[in-house]
Amino acid sequence: MTGGAAALRAEALKFRHAAPLRIAVAMALPMPVLGAMPLNGVQSFSAWNYWYALFMPVAISLIVGCVAQADARLGMRAILGQGVPLGRAWWAKALVCLGLSALSNLIVCAIYLVGSVMSAQGPTVAGTLTMLACAAANVITSSWMIPAGLFLTARAGMLAGIFCPLAVQIAGSFAWSLIPVPQLFPPSATVVIPTSFIPVLPSGEPLGADMVLGGALVGDGTLTLAGLALAAAAFVILTAAGALWFSKSEGR
Repeated sequence: MTGGAAALRAEALKFRHAAPLRIAVAMALPMPVLGAMPLNGVQSFSAWNYWYALFMPVAISLIVGCVAQADARLGMRAILGQGVPLGRAWWAKALVCLGLSALSNLIVCAIYLVGSVMSAQGPTVAGTLTMLACAAANVITSSWMIPAGLFLTARAGMLAGIFCPLAVQIAGSFAWSLIPVPQLFPPSATVVIPTSFIPVLPSGEPLGADMVLGGALVGDGTLTLAGLALAAAAFVILTAAGALWFSKSEGR
């Protein structure tokens, strides 16, 4: 097993029954359960908005804070004992957090798919692909929070690692209408890009409530793809920078 794979496996095993996994599951349940069950045969997608605008950022911040703080509390002895380069251990932490974020979004997606079974339309291939696309977009656009939270927790403590990325994410998501191209700014892209897949505006209203705004957000697929690419690049760049710092940090 290569060093990177060994580090990833060690991180995954470390948190298999710990708080980060429980947070990933528990935080994914409330709003989707409230919004996914059909009323009079019609399924509402508005709770998706509350998930990726509020519940998901909180979940990611708590997951990252717990993952980073676990080793800091032990003086990094668990990482040093793995016998792999520290940069790879940092990447392993980031990827484990990304996997937990994906788990949360898949749970939300699954709840909506269960709700679609009870709707008048019933489950469809197109609807299933739409839910999966929205979940994937959520994971990618919010991924910048992971390396940012890991670095801030390791450098400035758990409170900074939790609340600083969370504040930027929530402020950016609610300020999407003030940003010229919100698809290209990851915090606002988190609430704007899903409009390309599900009929919910960033305000939480149905797409039909403002077709002019809705059409502007969903009309250019190039911006959506560019926003996803930029968000993925932000995760890679921030994680690589954090890994470089971690590998050279005198305190480690």
